Amino acid sequence: MAHKDLLDWAAKQPEWTQDALRRHALAQNFELDANGKAEVVKRVRRAAGIGDDDCTHEPFTAEHLQGTGAVGPRTLLVSLGSVKNLARLAANQTLSFAIDGITLIYGDNGTGKSGYCRITKKLCRSLTSEELIGDVFTGDAKPPAEVQVRYLRDGDEQPTAETWQDGTPPPSAVANISVFDSRNARLYVDAENKIGFLPREVALLEQFAHHCGDMDKAFDVEIKALNARIKTPLPAGYAPGGGIAKLFQRLQPKFALPTADEIRQAAAWTGKDQAELEALEKALAQDPNALADRYRHAASVLNSYLADLAAIESRLAPAIVTNLTRLSDEARSSAAAAALAASEQFKDEPLADVGLPPWRRMYDYAREYIQSIAPETDSLPAEEGDACALCQQPLSAAASTRMQRFAAFIGDKASKAAEAAQLALRQELAEFQKLHIPKRRDADNALADYRKISEQTEKTVAAIIGFLDQAETRRAKIVETAGTGDFSKIGDPPEAVSPTIPIDVAALEAAAAGYEKAAASDGQQRTADRARLSELKDGKKLSEDLDTVLARLADLGTLAKLTKCRELVNTKQVSLQITALRRELVTADLEKRIAAEIDAFDLTHLPFRVSDRSSGGQSYFAVGLQTPVGVANDRVLSEGEQRALALACFLGELGGDTANHGLVIDDPVSSLDHLRIRRVGQRIVAEAAKGRQIVVFTHNLLFYNEVSETAAQADPPIPVARRVVTKSAAEGFGVISDKDEPWIAQRVNERITRLRDRLKKKIEGRSDFGSDDYRSAVKDFYTDLRETWERLVEEILLGKVVERFNTGVKTQSLKGVIVDDEDYKKIFWAMKRVSERSGHDMAAARNAPVPKPDDLKADLKAIDEYRLAVDKRRQETENRRKEYEKPPKATTL
Repeated sequence: MAHKDLLDWAAKQPEWTQDALRRHALAQNFELDANGKAEVVKRVRRAAGIGDDDCTHEPFTAEHLQGTGAVGPRTLLVSLGSVKNLARLAANQTLSFAIDGITLIYGDNGTGKSGYCRITKKLCRSLTSEELIGDVFTGDAKPPAEVQVRYLRDGDEQPTAETWQDGTPPPSAVANISVFDSRNARLYVDAENKIGFLPREVALLEQFAHHCGDMDKAFDVEIKALNARIKTPLPAGYAPGGGIAKLFQRLQPKFALPTADEIRQAAAWTGKDQAELEALEKALAQDPNALADRYRHAASVLNSYLADLAAIESRLAPAIVTNLTRLSDEARSSAAAAALAASEQFKDEPLADVGLPPWRRMYDYAREYIQSIAPETDSLPAEEGDACALCQQPLSAAASTRMQRFAAFIGDKASKAAEAAQLALRQELAEFQKLHIPKRRDADNALADYRKISEQTEKTVAAIIGFLDQAETRRAKIVETAGTGDFSKIGDPPEAVSPTIPIDVAALEAAAAGYEKAAASDGQQRTADRARLSELKDGKKLSEDLDTVLARLADLGTLAKLTKCRELVNTKQVSLQITALRRELVTADLEKRIAAEIDAFDLTHLPFRVSDRSSGGQSYFAVGLQTPVGVANDRVLSEGEQRALALACFLGELGGDTANHGLVIDDPVSSLDHLRIRRVGQRIVAEAAKGRQIVVFTHNLLFYNEVSETAAQADPPIPVARRVVTKSAAEGFGVISDKDEPWIAQRVNERITRLRDRLKKKIEGRSDFGSDDYRSAVKDFYTDLRETWERLVEEILLGKVVERFNTGVKTQSLKGVIVDDEDYKKIFWAMKRVSERSGHDMAAARNAPVPKPDDLKADLKAIDEYRLAVDKRRQETENRRKEYEKPPKATTL
């Protein structure tokens, strides 16, 4: 049914739309490459009347809908790492993931675990992403983060490895793996979100709508450029109300445009026309009506120059020059600062003047070239082996370092300040360039009649012409002087002429009124002659302005066609069809899935409703409370309820993903009670049972254990891979282990074994007792040894009567518990010893020596021997106390 609805709708669309849908349907992920997009744009332009290309169109059919454009195959994330330039994550670490179950990644707060999750938010499908920043505690330049990504596509036998750098497009293969964390949870609760997994009919229309939006933006850029030209006034000096003036009124957007033939016919000028004009001028020279027309025409022409003259006077005023002087000084001083920085930074470069303006222009041109062939990047190739943007040869290690220094310099504050100052100066100068100063020839022609009226009008016209000449000269000087910054020789602006214009116009109007009064008795013939003379004058002037007017007509024609292009790519109809198909195929099912998740997380005591809409050809949904008055979810729900609702929305939306793409979930149980923690663990295991790859980051040991136990109890059991992320003074942050349980979950004997292994591999045999590296290793050893003593008290001495991460009190375990004075002394002095050596600062007077490997071995032996002794005593005590659980023996005779 959905196929038929889409095909029926498509059949009613223009040919270019059908052809575009066909192309999208056959493309991977329904997304066209650059060539395909260009073909669609060509057909849109042709449909709007632009160009004369002979475009063929192939209709969209059911066969195309069954084509190869489906969303790409499922991809499994195999590993991340090693990682470079991200926070303080340790180098040479690889975080691997299970490809057939759940990967549980445990890490305490501040161990570097979140750094890996932030990487997945940049690589995969996530409502939010976070900046990947370098080590903020160093003052060095921060290159982009870089990570080795390995993934396995369905059907591939071996993983694909890519080195991804932040700021470049991530591998498209992992784009459908979804990420959930606390930032995304907030958006699921408080905002509407794009539906990520849709049937292919809706996904096809969404991609087509997205392409239409891109075309609309491109057409808008062209329209804005045309509008800037169209705003330039057409030539003035035509009789108001005359045929040419009426023709000009039609030369505007949204008007019925005249044809080019109409304009050429109106501009046709012959010798016969010239003779008729001269004869009429002579006959009407002393005619009062002609004089009235002449004066009114002169007043109209003179008044038409008033706005331009006033604008010129304002733009060329001394205050503007003063501002230019300031901007020029700022540009020169900031450029000097940047040059000084460059001279220091690049003094050892092979060529001189690196960082100065000529070099900067070359750098910018090279960057523009790179952007023309790789629009997704805004920087020059700078890694070793990359092709140089200028010489096209692979960059050596030294050249790579040099290019990175150049990039850092371009982003430096001094360089940016110089660029900003130059931009401000260029923008101000651009205003001068855009200033409309009428050409001398045009002004001479337009004011010719006015000039002949009297000696005074001759002087006025001369003043105006002189003003325009001086204004053009002054503008040229200002623009030229901007190169040196010395505006002191610009001189004074030309004397203003606009203040007298209104007076002269009023005098002309008054004179015209007088002539009209005197000519009240003139006959109809003179009236007709005057009209004909005005018509001839306009025709002659139009013949001189013909090229300008035809150019305006061409611009307006193109503008109308580009506007038509925007109408053709408008997404309203596509959005309506998306809404219809989505509500048929998606919305009801999505609402059911979210309702089921809400039930799974025990939120049924709150009434929710799911709403959806289309905007710009994209599909969105939101979950809100059913209340008489609208209220935001976060104003009603507790933190735990908000987190549970966010998870319900996240998992409900993913229910539409029939390909079972993977999930990455970071600390999903923050603010949840232990009952909902268990429910979350059960849902995650249920998703893994469907065949999804699940990756969970957590610092909650209770949740970690819940997922492990639930996976083990599943039928069949779900494989679980455990990873632990730690930090240490010696190795740094983000140290990954795939062999250990979290340190906090390990028993005393496991910890002792691990400490013994560390002592043997990393400390024994060393002699650099004064080095920072040795001190760090010793500090880490004693920190863990101190925690092992603490766990020993809980686990062995007190027999697990009360345990962390356990809600019960095991009173039966008191059976083996004895704590005497010797225990107190043993633990007191052992804890004092290990605490002094595990990072606690001590008085300088103590001057305690750094423990040697034998000292560490002895301290480890002490806890192990004490453990064995207490364990033996506990067993004996338990056996003895079992007798107290039995009734006394009866006496018999």
